[in-house]
Amino acid sequence: MILYSFAFGFWSFIKSTNYYFLVSAFYLLAFGFVLIALDLPDDFSGPKPKFSDEMKVGLVFFYVFMFWLVYIGYQKKMKYRGREIMELAAWDVEEGPESYTERPRPAGVVEYSKYDIIDFANHLKKILVSHPFFEENRVLMVPIKMGDEFELLYTPNYDYLSKTWIAFDFDGQVSVHISRKDYLNYKDDLAFDHLCESMGQLFMTFAEFYMRGDKVRITDRLNSVKVGLFS
Repeated sequence: MILYSFAFGFWSFIKSTNYYFLVSAFYLLAFGFVLIALDLPDDFSGPKPKFSDEMKVGLVFFYVFMFWLVYIGYQKKMKYRGREIMELAAWDVEEGPESYTERPRPAGVVEYSKYDIIDFANHLKKILVSHPFFEENRVLMVPIKMGDEFELLYTPNYDYLSKTWIAFDFDGQVSVHISRKDYLNYKDDLAFDHLCESMGQLFMTFAEFYMRGDKVRITDRLNSVKVGLFS
């Protein structure tokens, strides 16, 4: 449990800067401490073992972090929101002939400074909407779905360019690349150019919310998509 707390809890926090992962880490630490302090008798037919003071303290922390973890899990505070991103992007996109291309598609223009764009990308990382990759002249934001985070967290040379990404150039140009895997996950054959445009517009809307200090509306939009906690 202590090893898991570092491998999953603390490492997830380091990669995402999402403080809620610390709750998971301390829950696992408390669980590990309880297991270490647990002194079971060799003969279970004898008197019931008495809990030491250390054991009682460990159990208090264990239950506190356990209930806290259940609550924030229900609130989707540790849920990667890539599935919601893909669904939101496709809401108003009509079916069309398959026109998929690996080439990034232009999606619009924004008028923000380099540092505003970087701050926005880091905010989306913190709330698990997308993970940013910083290049010399732009930031690429890669939406991460539940189940795909392990590749991001534990692959040394993560191939982000092959994934779905939304790029904000520091000169204001916005472009979108949707991976073939993500495109084929849609049940319908969606008009590809319209889908890319919709994806870019979604992130530009999120940027507008962020720049005017209305960050909660980003979460509201994500929560409007009815998907399970683990999908």
